This record gives sequence, structure tokens and C-alpha cells, in this order.
Amino acid sequence: MIRKKFFEDSENGYSSFANLKVFDQVWKKVEAYEQEIGKSLDSGFTKEEFVAMFNSMRIRHTRTLPNHKAVVMFYIRYLIAHGILPAEQEQILASVTVDDLSIKNSKHIHYHKNLATLQAAINDSVRSADSYDDTLYDLPSAILYLAWYGFTEDEIINFRKDAVLEDGVMKGDEKIEMPYEICRLFERLRDAEGYYQQARGLIFHKYMYSKYLIRTERNPQIDLDNMRGMLYRLNAIAGRVYSLRYDVVYISGIFYRAYRLECESSSFDLDDPEFASKVFCEDLNNKAKRVARVRDYKLYKQLFT
Repeated sequence: MIRKKFFEDSENGYSSFANLKVFDQVWKKVEAYEQEIGKSLDSGFTKEEFVAMFNSMRIRHTRTLPNHKAVVMFYIRYLIAHGILPAEQEQILASVTVDDLSIKNSKHIHYHKNLATLQAAINDSVRSADSYDDTLYDLPSAILYLAWYGFTEDEIINFRKDAVLEDGVMKGDEKIEMPYEICRLFERLRDAEGYYQQARGLIFHKYMYSKYLIRTERNPQIDLDNMRGMLYRLNAIAGRVYSLRYDVVYISGIFYRAYRLECESSSFDLDDPEFASKVFCEDLNNKAKRVARVRDYKLYKQLFT
């Protein structure tokens, strides 16, 4: 059989693939799909069948598809070289893009649709923690809300208490209005002396005196490792249901505002490097970087629109 020959061929077959660990991971999914539909890659797939196969692999990110396609393409080219499949099979597979994939049934929420869904994810995770004092999670919650509104990690670390307003926060010279509940969280955290924690009795952790909002009982100003540690612990509670990482929340907020702008604007050209850089708040003059970011944005829209 050709498949057996492929795995035994040390020069042009399985052993010559650049990353065998990746190949093995993807190949298990390929075989699972073949078994599910009762058809082998060896007999040739239509584009619809390739798309269905990649959908079955639960691909959730634009950067994942090329790795999966590379494995399948490597095998398809082997079959073509040995006269098993016609050459057009390569073109059919190459035509599959992330725009063809449907990930709406994914149980894992990689992006957050809007502020309300982020707020629900945070609140649900805090409730799941079943802590004696829920204000223990005000710090990571505030970090995530600032991330949603486009604050960089450095801006969050240096965010001062006096930037908290009754109806929002200041980001440089710009005032950002926030919903009532989130404003109250920021005010509560600004004025808090500390929080209680149940551990061999009830312990009060007193924050160090600081002009910065994000501080702890040991540090008047956190560093990047402190911040990521706080979010890691909240993510551990969220489990596989939500993604409460800084980068996910930050880019979700960027994409949400980009989509609103797209809906409201008569001119929305992401092929323009200057315009794309402004919309996504990063330097996208490099075409490859811009194309990758636009693909991620399309994935966000595919999820929620």
C-alpha cells in the first residue's frame, strides 16, 4: 500500500518531514476524520471535504491552519509524485483558506465578542473561585478591563489611581467612559486597603501605600511577571471555557472597535498600511504582518457576525 510505503520511505516520505512531532499530532486527526467519513486521502478529496476535515480538527487560530495544511500537503504531494492522485489535488488543497473554515461551534472562546461577554466571563470565573472575599480578584479584573480598552502592559503597570474617574478612566489626555459596574470596581480598588483571604483562618492582606492602582501587599508597583501571574491564576479558574489572557482580551477590544468603525465608515481599507496601523494600534507597514493581522480580524468577524 502507498501509505505504508510513505511511512517507510526515509528519503522522500514520512521521515523527511521537517517536524515529525507536528506531523504525528496532525496525522492522528487526519486518520480520525478518514475513519469518520469512511474515505481516505489516497482516493482524493474535494475542497468541501478538505474544509470539513480541517473543521473537524477544531482549528481556532489563523496561524494554526498553515501547519495543518503543510502536513496534509506533504502527503498529497507524495501521492501525486507516485501517480496515485492527479496534480490538481495540490491546487484544491492550496485553495483552502481560513475564510473557508467554520469555528462557530467551538466550545472554547478564543476571542471576546464585546465588553459584555468579557464582563460575563470575568464575573463567572470569580464566582467559580468561591472565595471568601471576591475583591481578591479586583486586581486581575481591572487589568483585563484596561486591556480591553487598549492599554498596553506598560500603561497598565504605570496606571495611577488619580486616573480613575467617576464615570471612566483617563488614558493620557483621552477620557474613556465605562459602564457603571466597571467604574465601581475601579473606585473600589482605588480606595481599597487590602483584601481578606481564607487560609488557616481569615487573613487580611494590606496593600502597600502607592500612587499606582495595580499594587500588592508586597509591591507598591507591580512588574510584568506580577501582572502575568495574577492573570494566570484567574485563567486557571476560567479553565477551558474562557481565555482571560492579556493578549486575547487586548486584541478582542481592538477588533471590536475596528468592526464598529467598519460598520460606520464608508471608507475602510485595511490594504492601506497607514490606515491598518491606526485601526489595529500597531505598526503594520510590513505586508506579511499586516496580512496576518487582517486574517485574525476576519476570524473574529467570522466568529461573531
